[in-house]
Amino acid sequence: MAKKIALITAGVFLLGIIAAGGGVLGYIYKLSKELPSVEDLKNFEYPQPTIIYDRNGETIAELGSERRYPVPVDNMTEHIINAIVAVEDARFYEHGGVDLMGILRAFITNMKAGRVVEGGSTLTQQLVKEIYLTRERKLRRKVKEAILAYKLDNYISKEKILELYLNYVYFGRGAYGVEAAAVNYFGKSADNLTLPEAAMIAGLPKSPGRYPPHINPERALQRRDHVLYRMFETGYITEEEYNKATDTPIEIVESIPPKNAAAGYFTDFVIKYLKDQLDIEDPENTGMKVYTTLDLEMQAIAETAAKNNLIRITKELGYTGPVTSVDADKPTADMESVQKALEEDQQYIIDLGYQRAVVTDSEKNSASILLADGTAGTIRARDNRWAKPREGRYSRLTDVRTILDTGDVVYVTLLDEEKERYSLEQIPELETGLISADPATGEIYAMVGGFDYRKSMFNRSVQAKRQVGSLFKPIVYSTALETEYEINTEVFDAPVVKAMEEEGEYWKPENYSGKFFGLTTLKEALTKSRNIVTIKVAEDIGIGNILRYAQRFGLTEKLERDLSTSIGSGTAPLIEMVFAFSVFPNLGHRVEPLYVTKVEDINGEVIAENEPSEPIETIRPATAQIMTDMMRNVVEHGTGRRAKVIPRPIGGKTGTTNDFKDTWFVGYMPNLVNGVWVGFDDFRKIGNVRTGSNTALPAWVEYTKNVTDMFEYALFPVSDDVVYKKIDTDTRKITDSFSRNFHFEPFDTGKAN
Repeated sequence: MAKKIALITAGVFLLGIIAAGGGVLGYIYKLSKELPSVEDLKNFEYPQPTIIYDRNGETIAELGSERRYPVPVDNMTEHIINAIVAVEDARFYEHGGVDLMGILRAFITNMKAGRVVEGGSTLTQQLVKEIYLTRERKLRRKVKEAILAYKLDNYISKEKILELYLNYVYFGRGAYGVEAAAVNYFGKSADNLTLPEAAMIAGLPKSPGRYPPHINPERALQRRDHVLYRMFETGYITEEEYNKATDTPIEIVESIPPKNAAAGYFTDFVIKYLKDQLDIEDPENTGMKVYTTLDLEMQAIAETAAKNNLIRITKELGYTGPVTSVDADKPTADMESVQKALEEDQQYIIDLGYQRAVVTDSEKNSASILLADGTAGTIRARDNRWAKPREGRYSRLTDVRTILDTGDVVYVTLLDEEKERYSLEQIPELETGLISADPATGEIYAMVGGFDYRKSMFNRSVQAKRQVGSLFKPIVYSTALETEYEINTEVFDAPVVKAMEEEGEYWKPENYSGKFFGLTTLKEALTKSRNIVTIKVAEDIGIGNILRYAQRFGLTEKLERDLSTSIGSGTAPLIEMVFAFSVFPNLGHRVEPLYVTKVEDINGEVIAENEPSEPIETIRPATAQIMTDMMRNVVEHGTGRRAKVIPRPIGGKTGTTNDFKDTWFVGYMPNLVNGVWVGFDDFRKIGNVRTGSNTALPAWVEYTKNVTDMFEYALFPVSDDVVYKKIDTDTRKITDSFSRNFHFEPFDTGKAN
């Protein structure tokens, strides 16, 4: 009986084991059906940033949320491979994806320690967890992880698993994968890492937030040395190599390479192209390579010129007031809030070198200040003559008390460290746009859309539609020259009164000077930017005709069919005006803007390639040559005289609205066209007598002067239909008679043909 009971008990136990085993196998089978296929990993596409390059192959910007540069395992130093294997999975080359011995060893180690000090997951398990699974600590997830790891190990090679792991996992400091980690920590490629550097990087995936050397160097050093010891234990390095490596201090780069160091406005312009023209929904994270026409060196010069110009104008206009104020009775008691405000300043302000300070006392000739770092100093009237009250009656600062009160928080820069003298500063409220391009191909070399992209992302070069003022006049005169008008045609500059649509209302346009000059040639009228002559010419040739030519010049905004349009009452973005002026050095043809030359997908396949557009016939070649002659005269003798400092043939035109809200200058050489706009976003008046000549042109000059040597000296092209005829300077008529007072002007001989 007892024997029978024993047999029954044994049978039940055996059946229980079989049933339990069957249950486990069934559970594993059920979970495996829920898992993704590991076949996708054979041609796995990493999440990668889209990278935008300039014309010379320099990186303009990295888009996307993850900085990752996947490289083959062959392009990694053996140090990093061995270090990762040693510290994360010493039996990596022996197990089949799941290491039962490793799990047992970790269990014993953790039991002895009384806490979790070692994990049993293999590199393969860590990889599938990162790519496919969540980080939840449940048995269900661990079983899935083991199943996937086993499948993966039997599907692809160990080298491929290592490559996936080393290119995928997060290493801290914004770096995904060892190549990005090598760049972010050491400023080099992963194949150039030294043994100590590789060990430091290999120690990071376990806890990127716990061991980063830029935040916690002591803990990072301990972790690095642990990795080195594991490499010694596992036979990857000798004792001598271990000792030498542990004696090496950690030296990392101070800051990671910025993802978007410059050309923020241009980068947004490119992203819009990728979305609108190529229908790419998420261009930032697709791993594309985008090649553009931008020149980063020219872009940096453009940004500096635009910024310097706005700072200069801001000081010429006067002081606008403090950043904020604190308790005037206890100005130093609130330094904590001043310091906090300083820390909250945007990076672009810090990059200007501006510091915050609080005024502790204000007298006639000077003010005492205390900087946020506790340094004392002085703001003297004689050092800050520019800081007159903006609405005041004086042209320069005479009494500091008129602008600074105790408790004012202001921006300053150091003038004299020994004497503790400081200059008062202020952030410009004015904004600007600057575009530089090749007139023949349309390639954009530089694009500035405001004072600083970090201050405002609105691109005023492309998105702002501003009143063009006298910048429109070359289109009027081009239209006139296409008819019976010649460069020496005279128009009577005298008062004009035009009835308006509203009954009893009249329009009485004036020249900028308020004066009238009698008979004036077209060339003189453009040189001196005479409104009355322009209006009379427009009335004669027809505003409808001018509007048709404006469209041919590439202007897309709707322009009113009235005479005020001829002197610039219409609006246009800077980019359109720059490319309209490209017609003149192109001898009558216009091209479309070109800024993206090629786009490659993540696999290097070309998905878009752009060449310069076909030339768009706009005006006759002869007309273009004659207009260039006239606009060279604008630079030599007219409103664009500041541009004469450029040692090249230059043509151009200023633009100013009657109420001084918009100022422009677009100028060109045979192989370069640049344009600048300056104004307030809210359409405020800039100031009295703020014209294109003294407000926009200085930025154009600073930029152009610094890029001129990058271009070969060239002459403007000429038309076979243009001949130069002798003009009597007194009568302004063509003459063959002897005269000591004459000059030559260009004429279109093919106009009648």
